[in-house]
Amino acid sequence: KVLPLEVGNGLNTEEQRAHLQSLEHELSLYRRFQHRHIVGYIAAHMDFKTNTMYIFLEYVPGGSIASMLDRFGAFSEELCRKYTRELLMGLEYLHGCKVIHRDLKGGNVLVTRNGRVKLADFGASKAYHEATITDGMKSIR
Repeated sequence: KVLPLEVGNGLNTEEQRAHLQSLEHELSLYRRFQHRHIVGYIAAHMDFKTNTMYIFLEYVPGGSIASMLDRFGAFSEELCRKYTRELLMGLEYLHGCKVIHRDLKGGNVLVTRNGRVKLADFGASKAYHEATITDGMKSIR
């Protein structure tokens, strides 16, 4: 799957910079992940002549669970359990990498041709660090 994204068409320089930083953040997360329930990153290329970034991701032909619900109606209880288990395995992996997805919805949960769930779209994700005793402390001056 190739996602051609125009970087800054109609945006001012500061907005372009912020948009590009957001894309770079998402790509930095994708590059870290290698898990059967996370959409795989392949490569990215910035074409400065056209101001377009091309992001190459694993192709997931089944579509999202949101589109599947629209097409086929409610899932069986067994299928819900399977999808939930696989979604939680992907989230467990992310949390082990100290990343929070922050945009879980049916459109960001994709299904492969053989029925495996894969998490996608890390644009809203945040990396975090383990809390320490001093994290909540402030200096008094």
